[in-house]
Amino acid sequence: MSAPGSLLNGEMDTRIRRLGVSAVALAGVCACAVAVIVTASGSASAHLVLEAAARTLMVGGPIAVGLFARSSPASRRFGGVLILAGFGGLLATLSASADDLTYSIGRVSTWLFEAALVYVLLAFPSGRLPAAADRALVWAAVLLFASLFLPSALLIERYPLPAPLAACGSACPDNAFLLVENEPAWVDTLIRPLREVLLLALFAGVTLRLVHRIRGATLLARRLLVPVLVVAMLLLAALAVGLLGRRLAPESRIVEGSLWLIALALPIVAGAFLWDVGRWRLCIATALHRLTVRLHAHPEPEQLRASLASAFDDPSLELVSWLDGGQGRWVDAAGHPVSPPVPNAERAVTEVRDGERRVAVIVHDAALRHEHAFTDAATAYALVALDNHRLTAQTAALVREVQESRKRIQASADDERRRIEQNLHDGAQQRLVELRVRLQLAAECTGDGNGHYPELLRGLGAEVDEALDEVRSLARGVYPAPLTDRGLAEALRAAALRSALPTTVLASPIRRYARQVESAAYFACLEALQNAAKHARDATGVVVKLSDNGALHFEVRDDGAGFDSEGVAAGMGFSGMRDRIAAVGGELAVHSRPGRGTRVTASIPLHDHAAGHVTARGIAA
Repeated sequence: MSAPGSLLNGEMDTRIRRLGVSAVALAGVCACAVAVIVTASGSASAHLVLEAAARTLMVGGPIAVGLFARSSPASRRFGGVLILAGFGGLLATLSASADDLTYSIGRVSTWLFEAALVYVLLAFPSGRLPAAADRALVWAAVLLFASLFLPSALLIERYPLPAPLAACGSACPDNAFLLVENEPAWVDTLIRPLREVLLLALFAGVTLRLVHRIRGATLLARRLLVPVLVVAMLLLAALAVGLLGRRLAPESRIVEGSLWLIALALPIVAGAFLWDVGRWRLCIATALHRLTVRLHAHPEPEQLRASLASAFDDPSLELVSWLDGGQGRWVDAAGHPVSPPVPNAERAVTEVRDGERRVAVIVHDAALRHEHAFTDAATAYALVALDNHRLTAQTAALVREVQESRKRIQASADDERRRIEQNLHDGAQQRLVELRVRLQLAAECTGDGNGHYPELLRGLGAEVDEALDEVRSLARGVYPAPLTDRGLAEALRAAALRSALPTTVLASPIRRYARQVESAAYFACLEALQNAAKHARDATGVVVKLSDNGALHFEVRDDGAGFDSEGVAAGMGFSGMRDRIAAVGGELAVHSRPGRGTRVTASIPLHDHAAGHVTARGIAA
């Protein structure tokens, strides 16, 4: 919760800002009124209303657009530049006055106005000069006007005509700043041509610099710079026509139009900024719509990155995630480790956080740095997508752990079966065989005497034979030796011989498989055979089919009465079969309808199971 003092300070700052905006707006209205008054009192033009409107636009347009630009963090500095240039334009409108001093101030201010245009063009739209070349051009403009323009105001009797914003025609006031009795001849023959050529070269350099910036800029930055490049090209053409026409045809309408274009260059730049803002917001709205259409319900990080990059025309956009654990590390959308993202002049870094937890960063075009619609949408989508990806990965890991656990349990059970079978074979069975031999020897030793002892011993031997047969049958049922020694098909054929129903085993050429795969398939088929013997009424036989086409498939089908598989498929041992097959990554299904028999099918993928090597009494992994 914010402290009361912080809230009060925030409200106070808001009030101060509003008062500042109101004061600047009021001052701008007053400046526009002064421009109208000066125009009305000093202009001899037949189009006084249009001239007054143009001068008002020159002053009020940049101030109004500057106040609008100040409302956005991205253009706040440029808004301040426009406001200052607008008030500076008021001084240039004084050249419409009939008073010598006021007129002279206006003409000198026109030169300063032209120098300020260089800064405005190069600082568009951020208000900052992005490179050393831009700063060099601004300093060149300052040196040009400080060395060749401003000092000439002390040496010339009259300012060159026609000129931007000067509406006095041929009856313009004298220069109030003249300090010498007569204007030196070399000012007109040397200084004026030199400074005009340098002025054209300066604005040509500004235009070429904007072309160079656009060629090296991203797609988003180009959209912002193209309008100001158009303005710079028009201004350069107007300067060339105006300066050349001043010497060749000073009364030409074309020259007059070019001079007015120079005078209105600043409002045109302000209009270009408004045009940029409108196009930018339309592009952002379109990008958000494209992003919504492209994204699926649960996008992967790479899908999200590609969607953001495509929607906002920023192919180099990156989504870099932060992985906790240990010392933590940054990874890209494909999961590869990367260096910590660092912002620069062309790339911005927007952080994605979930409360206090750092989730990721989005590295994107610097033009989107202050675009809240982009940052809000991108961070929201990124947070949801990465959280879904994290939860999906955790779920997949848990599923893998469960599957591995089931495999270990199944393998442990099979190992225990094999141990019991081995113990029965090597222990109880051998002892029963030995006991049968001893009873036979005992019967022979007592065969010469009288009495019933030989017959009794022979009877005990028969009972030992029956017990031996039961132990052998039990050993084959616990873990059949054919499964270990000869594989799945032979083990099922041996089981078919003992089945209560006539059973046929059809096996296409199959190979040996991993112990857990053969064990799962064998006992599932055995359970299906037992179910058929117990529950398949009117069945005349059972068919077992085995095949291998990259996965092990088996089918156990009987021709009995069948049943409603949807109603009772969970019972009758089917759940146990499904669990056993699922433990090795397979799937088992039961298909049955009344009167159509029952069919148990299963498929076990083999790519996760390496085949073992057969030994004399087991399978070595």
